[in-house]
Amino acid sequence: MRTTIILALLYCLIATGCKNNPYMAASGSEIEIYLLKSYNKVAGTDAINASSVVLEDNPLISYEDIVWYDSSNYTFKITEAPAKWLNDFQTNHSHGRTFAVTIDKKVLYTGYFWASFSSASCNWITIDPLNYAGKNELRVSIGYPGLMPGVTIPDLRNDKKLIEILEADKKLK
Repeated sequence: MRTTIILALLYCLIATGCKNNPYMAASGSEIEIYLLKSYNKVAGTDAINASSVVLEDNPLISYEDIVWYDSSNYTFKITEAPAKWLNDFQTNHSHGRTFAVTIDKKVLYTGYFWASFSSASCNWITIDPLNYAGKNELRVSIGYPGLMPGVTIPDLRNDKKLIEILEADKKLK
């Protein structure tokens, strides 16, 4: 009898703890942004070959760091810590660094952090890492300064699974 009561109490504690865990995504999935350890580009382009991507060990932007995503303008609102890191050009040199947006550590799409002060173009997905207005918002764009004529870039910014996860977790704006 005593063992049964202890087991019942232990079960309640575990169940309650998991249910109320603020770091547990309601959807059961997580979207994260990783820097890339290594990758190969498609010959003669800026396109990153997704099958060659090796992610850094830890995400640059964890799911907890994503406050919301606005699917109408492809913008992630993030917390202060990763925004501060991205804006620290003296230490981090994020311009030109490659990243991957992942779902449960599987690459959804790749891109480059491409600062708006750049005079060079980029024919791939880009995020301007600079946060001039202090809003901690990262807008995901197709190419920099925009999509070049004759170039096709797969657009997975509003992938169905990504939107479903964000909606389930009330992070979709």
